[in-house]
Amino acid sequence: MKIYFPIHLDGGNRGCEAIAKGTAEILGLPKEQLIGLCRNIELDKRLKVDDYVTLWNQKSHLKDFYNRLIRKCMSIMGVAPSKIKDMAYHQHYGIFLDQIMQNDILFSTGGDMMCYDDNEVVYTNNYLHKKGIKTILWGCSIGKNNLTPAKIETLRKFSFIYARESLTADMLHRELGLTNVVTFPDPAFILKPQKCFLPPCFEKDVIGLNLSNFVVNSDDLSTGFGAEVNKLINYILNHTNLNILLIPHVLWKGQDDREISNVILRKYNSSRISVLNSDTLNYCELRYVISKCRFFIGARTHAVISAYSTYVPTIALGYSIKSKGIAKDLELNECLVINSKQVKENAVLSSFKYLSQNEERIRRHLEKMIPDYIGKLHGIVEMLNL
Repeated sequence: MKIYFPIHLDGGNRGCEAIAKGTAEILGLPKEQLIGLCRNIELDKRLKVDDYVTLWNQKSHLKDFYNRLIRKCMSIMGVAPSKIKDMAYHQHYGIFLDQIMQNDILFSTGGDMMCYDDNEVVYTNNYLHKKGIKTILWGCSIGKNNLTPAKIETLRKFSFIYARESLTADMLHRELGLTNVVTFPDPAFILKPQKCFLPPCFEKDVIGLNLSNFVVNSDDLSTGFGAEVNKLINYILNHTNLNILLIPHVLWKGQDDREISNVILRKYNSSRISVLNSDTLNYCELRYVISKCRFFIGARTHAVISAYSTYVPTIALGYSIKSKGIAKDLELNECLVINSKQVKENAVLSSFKYLSQNEERIRRHLEKMIPDYIGKLHGIVEMLNL
């Protein structure tokens, strides 16, 4: 038996790296049994993902060019967009999926992939369901507002669904009547920090700040949420002694956290603000850096998970059900999750004030909750009976 991960993508999103490594740790299987489709083999080898998972590379620039040309021609000819999308998915995933045998299993990873448009999660599951191959939606989050007819249909086809927080599981039970859904923490919780060099800002207390264009809604701070971030940074600089370390966690083109981090660096031009060179660090090394912060405020879920798992008082800047659900399961105060899409005036600053005023209480709460919470992950192996 082998387990296949067609939607691993690559560690340019350190969350993808975390899911791959965490899943391997939980399953306890040799890497020869875990096969991940990877679009950046060189990067993932540098991040040591290949110590956990066998990486499978299909990418061919020439083939991609011809596929794009064919899809363009089909579009001109009036072929339905859904047909063109399925063709694109087949060209990318077909060879990988066709090697999966009847006694193998597909793990559909990606965390919140079901929170977005109908995508490769739907295609890959439907493709293998027709062949009678077992498929598992692994560590997912999805809200009622994310449901589409295509997603509902494919959710009913999964052999097993592992939700990473209870809000998703409750929704799937309530809205779709699914009975094959269980709740366990995100697989990344099981990973340990890996010691690395700390930047000079740690000579003083540090607040780690992870921002993305998803929460700021732009590549600068000109939005309403950007204004709230400005208030927070000004308050920290003027009313605390904290250094601010901006910690990029996703480095993909078009989603690169370094862009908004550098905007802030240039805007404030303060010796108390610096940007971590995340490109040189793997996920567990980033977790080590985050663990040394006095406070953390993060947009990327797996950056926030690193803070929670190392007991750092944290605010999650959420834009989907995942942030709210994980915080709920950890019994954290609702004010420690901020909906970046519907942010109220002064909400970020108010939340930070609450965080700093209740610092020790929150830290003690995490120290009490996290060990047992992480311990639950071992139960999924027994449930899967691999």
